[in-house]
Amino acid sequence: MSIMNLNTKHSYKLYVKKATRIIRKQQQQRRRRRRRSFKPMKFKLSQKLQELNNLIIPSHSGDIVKLDQLFKETADYIVLLRTRVVVMQKLIEFYGNNHENENAILL
Repeated sequence: MSIMNLNTKHSYKLYVKKATRIIRKQQQQRRRRRRRSFKPMKFKLSQKLQELNNLIIPSHSGDIVKLDQLFKETADYIVLLRTRVVVMQKLIEFYGNNHENENAILL
């Protein structure tokens, strides 16, 4: 074997070794980034669910409610709020917002 051939093989091996190291390092960095970015997102979601729980079911104050139950309670609460809005709109329609309406009740 010639010297040139040995040098070429050696440099190729070094090149492959260095490239492999770089790729592994990049993969490790990606894994670390994924792990780090998931934790705050999971924490934020859990925090939002806790806030929703406190808004919808204030009587449980701190009790853990199953997620499906929380969503059911939330849907029921939304229906209740929509019903209240419709009732208020009908009352405004009926009584009007002027003072000369004959349907108005004086208190």
